[in-house]
Amino acid sequence: MLKTVELYLKENIDEQLKIKPRLKNNKFPIFLKENYNFYDMTILGTRCVLVDAVDEMPSIDQLQKHIKQIKNLTSRQIVMYYKEITRYRRKSLIENRIAFVVEDGQMYLPFLGLDLKKTQEHVEEKVKRFTTPAQIAYLYFLYHKEEVVNTTDFANKLGFSIMTASRALNDLYRANLVTYAVGGKTGRSKEYKRIPDPDYFLKGRVYIKTPVRKIIYSKTRPLGALTAGIETLAELSMINPPDHPIMAIGKNKLDKEQIEVVKNRDIIKDSKLVEVEVWDYDPGLFSNNGHVDLLSLYASLKEETDERIEQALEEVLQGESWYTG
Repeated sequence: MLKTVELYLKENIDEQLKIKPRLKNNKFPIFLKENYNFYDMTILGTRCVLVDAVDEMPSIDQLQKHIKQIKNLTSRQIVMYYKEITRYRRKSLIENRIAFVVEDGQMYLPFLGLDLKKTQEHVEEKVKRFTTPAQIAYLYFLYHKEEVVNTTDFANKLGFSIMTASRALNDLYRANLVTYAVGGKTGRSKEYKRIPDPDYFLKGRVYIKTPVRKIIYSKTRPLGALTAGIETLAELSMINPPDHPIMAIGKNKLDKEQIEVVKNRDIIKDSKLVEVEVWDYDPGLFSNNGHVDLLSLYASLKEETDERIEQALEEVLQGESWYTG
């Protein structure tokens, strides 16, 4: 994430510059640890703390208070890191003499010098396809429609880092799938809630991707795998089942399993082996009934052109409150 800035500063300011994650964060209050990532940076012999916001940067007033606290605890120059910045925010930072660097090479380091580039007003890139964390977030809200979560709670629920949770929630927000209100104990925590049915599914389905990373074949069923694909569709509808088992397992779980993968094409054709879909995420995250959850099933089959599969899939989904055909 910081490699671009590091390269720019090395080329233009200090070839010996170093940036590395700050390991000594024990002195920091919990709210600082939750809201920022910290890096040690040495530039032209000056030791700094480079500060990267986990979510969005706070207001200038709050930022000044946080910088003062960090500076008192570290006795170092504080430099804020921005991936992107607007003209308005850049002007505010300079007026308040807050040091910053931006990924595209802009910087304001009053203790060293000044180097700015003209920038256009930032326009956030539209979401075109969910990342895997964003799709997991989308699935979570689909099945927990009354849930209201902040970034920290959400990270804990799904085993994400706070940064990953923040980006996933931001992707859903930019896709107009969740809204947020500012509140919580601190009075400045974003609390996210999804939009109502059926709009949540109808708007979100254009962004979902197949969870299937690859397909392998095995003589045995992987431990912990769930039925998937057309086999699951056949269990839930009138479509004919396949002539071999179809299972799904998360890519990380598969690495821990001892299964014999068959690669010989002739054996695959002649034997009714287990077809194993290796997924980008654990299919068991949102299922407790032996087969993959219905939205993930839809995602894995939505590109199928067989009308019988399309019809059976629609038949299965019609019973769900979040689905509208």
